[in-house]
Amino acid sequence: MKHKNITKLTIIGLTILFLAASIVVVIGFPGTAHVEAKAGTETAVQTIVNLPPMQIKTTHEGEEGDLKIESVLNRLLKIYRNEGEKAAGEFAALRKIPIKDNDVKVVLDVQPHFSASERQGQIPRWKESAKTREIAIKQAASRVRSRIEGLGGQVEKSYNYMIRCNIDIQSLRELAQIPQVRSIRLPIKPHLHVISEGVQLSGANLYHDLPPFKSGGVKVCVLDAGFKHYQDLLGVELPETVTVRSFTDSGDIEADEVHGTACAEIVHDMAPDAELYLANIYWDSDVQDAVNWAIQQEVDIISYSLGSYWGAGDGTGYMDFFARQAKNAGILWATSAGNSANDHWSGTFNDPDEDGWHNFSGDDEILDFYVPAQMGIDWGVEATLKWYDWGTWNDQTGYSGSHQDYDLYLYVWDADTNQWEEVEKSENRQPWYKWPFEYTNLWYSMDDTYWGVAIRKNQATKNVFFDLYIPTHSKGTLEYLVPEGSITYPADSPNIIAVGAIDAVEGFYHYYSSQGPTIDGRIKPDIAAPSWVSTSGYAYGPRLTEGFAGTSAACPHVAGAIALLKGKTPFTLDQILQIIYARAIDMTYPGPDNITGWGQLNLRPR
Repeated sequence: MKHKNITKLTIIGLTILFLAASIVVVIGFPGTAHVEAKAGTETAVQTIVNLPPMQIKTTHEGEEGDLKIESVLNRLLKIYRNEGEKAAGEFAALRKIPIKDNDVKVVLDVQPHFSASERQGQIPRWKESAKTREIAIKQAASRVRSRIEGLGGQVEKSYNYMIRCNIDIQSLRELAQIPQVRSIRLPIKPHLHVISEGVQLSGANLYHDLPPFKSGGVKVCVLDAGFKHYQDLLGVELPETVTVRSFTDSGDIEADEVHGTACAEIVHDMAPDAELYLANIYWDSDVQDAVNWAIQQEVDIISYSLGSYWGAGDGTGYMDFFARQAKNAGILWATSAGNSANDHWSGTFNDPDEDGWHNFSGDDEILDFYVPAQMGIDWGVEATLKWYDWGTWNDQTGYSGSHQDYDLYLYVWDADTNQWEEVEKSENRQPWYKWPFEYTNLWYSMDDTYWGVAIRKNQATKNVFFDLYIPTHSKGTLEYLVPEGSITYPADSPNIIAVGAIDAVEGFYHYYSSQGPTIDGRIKPDIAAPSWVSTSGYAYGPRLTEGFAGTSAACPHVAGAIALLKGKTPFTLDQILQIIYARAIDMTYPGPDNITGWGQLNLRPR
């Protein structure tokens, strides 16, 4: 392992000896709960790296039409052209690009477009009202859908400015040349926030024997990735009957995934009388149809233990739009806050030596982290970078987009040469590619390995604020860890209840649980609930052997608590939410805070 200097080596060595001799520490805070402390994590390579300047790129592969296409798709196109179908298929499999028979699944961002003659008369009127903007975007989307079908593609989903379709790889460039197409990207697959004793900890058991306050069932929709083995649990760990609906391409409600099953078990444990509606999605663009279905079914609560790094982080975006639709229909929406407090860095671009590379600290231009072999084999290595330059949000047209172009690079430490080796990069070309978003993923290692990331300015006129996520596989070894602001999307929405994680038995805060504030300064999460709980053997099993952990497990505890009080008390959903916040047990700092919100979920009167 290479270290910055001999003095640092001595310090690190003494630190490791101290950690090895220590027992896991529990730190007390005001209130009755505790915070879990980390111990025994690996130390990253911690080299100081000053990268050589790179030439600014103004075009991608010399063809302006490609600038609208996401970097990884441009690479797929290049491999297909130069190396053939087999090589392209192998690259797509490595990067988990959804492709079948040369048809790739993509999302198109649509914008209104006017000819020179139309601009003279129509653009001023188009800007006058939301109604004319809505008409303009519908017309643009209709033209794009027709063009997709003319190229032999298949439109799967369409929502205002977004169109999801399957299209031949070689047709991507033609799509990019359509004036109404703003950018082309891969669809986003939400993350499972995974890392019931929670019934006892929350006090929900005290309500179970109370008679219902009124007739008519409480309805909870568990919106998740899959419900494997749910039929085996009917009448046992789940109600005797449930309503199911799949919004995935395959229509498979189980989808070989137990995550949703475990969430449904927790809701049922918390609120045994509630009616359960199980719905699954695969892509983020499936959520619209699922929420519309939940509204049609007149559900009271949505439990959503999923999230992503997409979005501005200020409570805007299409997921917030869906949440507002649900709220207007009388639905409360709970979601997991994310498991990113241990895997997050944020900061403003800093380049004191003016070489185009961000300096994380002093002269250090690579942020490094450690990935154990088993994590590297099972999960691979991912890095996601976004910056706060999304522009303004509009429900019909989306974000106005970024004009600041930054890139993300992934490195691996070569122990033989004692050097960093570049293995991956993401070079989306803003503003042609609309989104201030770069990511690399799915690099695997059979050995304990040190990795690093670097950020480079390509063309930018201001120093932006970044959020960088290295999902859970780094095990808290980020060289410059910043837990604050690690809340994920859509937990940043003001119309969604964001739930952090505490231990279901001991009641301490789980250090991985994502923290606020949001980009616009609001407190998140809203509340903290039990995690690391036992489920049936069909899901994750008992706590003592594995259990169900992460904020994914915390979210359905809150959804179930709301359902329980809805069925046992005369209060409205909004009143119930205020009761839950008022009864929460303060855990960290006095009053609501960005670690556990209002505090630990508690249904006992105080």
